[in-house]
Amino acid sequence: MAFRIWYPQLDVFDCIRRVSVLASLRQPKFSSMERMLIGDFFLANPPLLHNIAMPSEVRKLFMELKICRPEKVFLSYPAAPLLFHKMEPVQRRALKAMAAKNLLDRGKFDQRQIDLTDLGRDVLREQFDYTCAERELAQFIAIELIAIGEDSIEDLRKRTGLRRLSA
Repeated sequence: MAFRIWYPQLDVFDCIRRVSVLASLRQPKFSSMERMLIGDFFLANPPLLHNIAMPSEVRKLFMELKICRPEKVFLSYPAAPLLFHKMEPVQRRALKAMAAKNLLDRGKFDQRQIDLTDLGRDVLREQFDYTCAERELAQFIAIELIAIGEDSIEDLRKRTGLRRLSA
């Protein structure tokens, strides 16, 4: 019998699920595509949050989530920028599928913004269940993490080491 390991980072459907929860929780001013993709990356790979530089008040909130450090989990993670680059085609396909199904506002999508349509909110609310821990993590990422460097995305890029040129 052959077994296959499932990696949520490389699954289009799971990416749609993660982006939908982030888009439903985030503040409207933080809807840039690149911020959302960075948020999606950390929602798929929560132990890697330990490796980023956070302001002290954000770090304090993060530590309350009690997420295991990368060296204490079953998986071994590659460098964050490499994994982020590997996730790019999956994230691109997921966002295009969401826009094509009218789950994302097409006008904002063309301007590299992520905003759920009313249909998107209704459909995604009915279709996806989230654990309490996953919802808490998503709230942290959507409200605290992707808001770092609210005037410019450069601060978020420097702190995470992630940059998406083609977002």
